Amino acid sequence: MNYFAHLHIASITQTSWAGNLLGDFAVDVQSLDADLWEGWNLHQQVDVMVDKHPASLQYRQMPRKGRRRFAGIVQDIVMDYWLIQYWSRFSSTDLEVFCERAVQELAADQARCPKRLQSMIDSLLLNNWLGNLGTLQGVENALHSIMRRWKHGAHLQDFVDELPAVIEQGEAPFLALYPDLLAFVAQTQDNKLTAK
Repeated sequence: MNYFAHLHIASITQTSWAGNLLGDFAVDVQSLDADLWEGWNLHQQVDVMVDKHPASLQYRQMPRKGRRRFAGIVQDIVMDYWLIQYWSRFSSTDLEVFCERAVQELAADQARCPKRLQSMIDSLLLNNWLGNLGTLQGVENALHSIMRRWKHGAHLQDFVDELPAVIEQGEAPFLALYPDLLAFVAQTQDNKLTAK
């Protein structure tokens, strides 16, 4: 799951929206405030569950030009695309309202975030592009952003070259995975409350 799904999970679990994004940024975990750590920890659990889910294994093994070992990175972004396509199935909140709330929640914690996440929040404040993650251009922009920052980024070009097909391949895995993920998150939260 990428940014949009982690923000959706933050809204459902009423945990820190910024904290739920911190798993994708370099942080000193020991120095995090309790609410940020809780979100960071939930992000880690979500990523582990998603990586092991049969639908993720299916997506990574589909035939395509891009290297299988990098398909998980692409899958995260494609899952956001499909979450936005099926948004009304998973949320009663209007998409635009959700995107605006996400930016407000992130901005409230911006000062406590690492520099790269602060820059991303600045970008969202300037032009809220969260909803664009549900467009072909938004997916391409997200992949190009990773390609610029990551030393192995050039290996994602094959996925970009076949992007419409790569996105289409993600629909069935998303629909199999996301309800299971939400059930997993609910169980995780129930276990946390029971332990208190």
